[in-house]
Amino acid sequence: MYLLNIATGKSSKLSTNQEGIGDYSWSPDSKKIVIASKAGKGDVFHLINVSDGKSEKIAFELDGLFTASWSPNGEQLAFIGNKGNASDVYLYDLSIQKLTNLTNDIFSDSEPAWSPDGKKIAFISDREQNKQKMEAIDGRRPDDIEMFDHKFSQTDIYIIDVQTKIIQRITHTDYNENYPIWMHSDDVLFYTADHNGVWNIFRHNLESDIKIPITNILTGIQQLSLSKDDRMMVFSGFSKGGWDIYSVTNPGGLSKKEVPLTNYFLNKDPDESLTDLRGHKTKRTKSKDEEDFSQYIFAHEYDQYNDSILSQKNTSDDSLRKNEDYLPQPYKTRFTLDMIGGNMMISNVFGAQGMTYFSWSDLMGDHKIYFGTEMVLTLENSDYFLSYAYLKNRTDYYFNFYQTANFFTLGYQSFGRLRHIGMGSFISHPFNRFNRIDIGLSYHSFKYEIFEEASPGEYSRVAEEKLSIALPMLSWIYDNSVFGYTGPLDGFRQNISVTATPGIGKGEIKFQTVVWDARKYIRLWKYYAIAGRIMIGRSLGQNPQKFFLGGAPNWYFGRGETEGEEDSGQFREVILDESNNNLLKDIFFTEYAMPVRGARYAERMGTNVALANLEFRFPFIFAFGPPSHVAATYLFGHAFFDIGASWDDLDEFGNLGHPNDKYRGSVSTPKISGFGIGLKLFTPLGLLRIDTAWDIKQGGGYSKPQFLFSFGPDW
Repeated sequence: MYLLNIATGKSSKLSTNQEGIGDYSWSPDSKKIVIASKAGKGDVFHLINVSDGKSEKIAFELDGLFTASWSPNGEQLAFIGNKGNASDVYLYDLSIQKLTNLTNDIFSDSEPAWSPDGKKIAFISDREQNKQKMEAIDGRRPDDIEMFDHKFSQTDIYIIDVQTKIIQRITHTDYNENYPIWMHSDDVLFYTADHNGVWNIFRHNLESDIKIPITNILTGIQQLSLSKDDRMMVFSGFSKGGWDIYSVTNPGGLSKKEVPLTNYFLNKDPDESLTDLRGHKTKRTKSKDEEDFSQYIFAHEYDQYNDSILSQKNTSDDSLRKNEDYLPQPYKTRFTLDMIGGNMMISNVFGAQGMTYFSWSDLMGDHKIYFGTEMVLTLENSDYFLSYAYLKNRTDYYFNFYQTANFFTLGYQSFGRLRHIGMGSFISHPFNRFNRIDIGLSYHSFKYEIFEEASPGEYSRVAEEKLSIALPMLSWIYDNSVFGYTGPLDGFRQNISVTATPGIGKGEIKFQTVVWDARKYIRLWKYYAIAGRIMIGRSLGQNPQKFFLGGAPNWYFGRGETEGEEDSGQFREVILDESNNNLLKDIFFTEYAMPVRGARYAERMGTNVALANLEFRFPFIFAFGPPSHVAATYLFGHAFFDIGASWDDLDEFGNLGHPNDKYRGSVSTPKISGFGIGLKLFTPLGLLRIDTAWDIKQGGGYSKPQFLFSFGPDW
């Protein structure tokens, strides 16, 4: 947020809030500003002291907060609060900390504005023809209101008495009004209205009920603000590809402007909705005398090009009338290429991997297509995927098909190939801003093949194993976290997922897996935060899944010591061991529990898992002086502690020698833990993590430091 001195034209930064800032309101004494912004548990109000920038936070048990307005006496805040499927006008008394819902109904209200005497509040609402019915039963929804027939897009201005809660309708038009503000000297409302298809300023005398337009702007006006002496009005307007701040003097004395109807209103049917207009297929026959401007460039330096285009007269469709007014055309779905990119990663099982990907979408964002490939000589040896998303409605639908092919050596003259072909779809339905549910069904086909060199440069397949499976999935996601530059700083995230196979497919694999992953972030001050995480998982059934515990995701390189043995830490060869008879299951039916820094990759494994992480995050500060802006923004430090366990039977915790058979070593407990410090650096390729970790030994003490370099998102 910035403050602009109108007299000098100079601006100063007041807030560095990263979560986004909503509408604001000055206190009557001009010493404070109230703004709404996103926070961990929802939205909050910040009361910012203009002189020093310090702020006070106010939170409510509401789903969203919008457009706060300070009362003339400075004792109350009027604002819009969202609870469930409705938004109402709320009143908050700052002195006694009391919250009151003024419009407790099912309609959508917005933009509250106090009257100069503090007795009334003007606001925008879509309650329209159902207002009287709602008032008749004290704000409760009657059974005879058909909300399917309600005009949600039609908004008018209403005034509510703060004491009696009686609501009066001010405007009765077929159009929309917005941003009401009161004059301080007269009983007059200013607001914006789209009577001609463009948002212009109107002045409405409440005593005489006379309203007139006082501007004729072609690009639209928003967010009105009026000085206390009523001599200056400031607003935002669109011009030359951007939004700027404008002012007008003596708005109460401006004469009536003629606001001609736009072509949209001239040519649409009275009862024609926007949806109907977009689907309209009728086209006008073009006159011989009309010019085609479909490829015209409105810039003087292209006059020669434009003359050649107009002379061709070879287009069949038109978008202009003879008077050069643009006509609306039916929307047609056309895909354009949005992005071409690529990525590279290190798989802790298969090594270096990469992919080039493409994305397409239509203008309205209703459809998206994704395609990616790591194409090599043949399709069967390549990685690729194709995905389609239908995003037109509230519920999103996704469909995908993909293949992966990975290779690994088994000896001097043999290698293995793992192929995975999958297809499926899932539905994502949001209940509100923070809650959603995902339901999916996918089908997977797996093949494990072993090849041996029959002659120099020639290999033949000597063995293969196949598996196929149908996999339904159900997840409930809650996420109200607030992100910083490298990861979340505040809020709560959780994912409860259930996967259960019906036993369909080759191999008849049957399991049921439940995983709960919860993460809590507590912001201490600005970029200082504590991050905590708990992950609990269990798999049951005839062929339960395994949880691989230990290491870090996207671990590129680093060496250290684990249980007194020096190793790279990155890879557990037991996964791809020649003698592993469950390789397909270990690779494709495994849940990875990370991070446990200080431990090797897949240090423990079992059908049950419990993992906890604790991390203190802070800006990295150089020892030689104050940090630069770049260092403070993009370079962060962290201290961490990780602990977890993965087991098949509970007696593994008591029988000191029980896990030996699983790991072929001196392991005596399913528990592992580690601690350390590290740095995070935000780069164009992603988040680079540099960690130094110590493994806590089973018998006490800790190992030599382990060094981890990894790319990937923060948890």
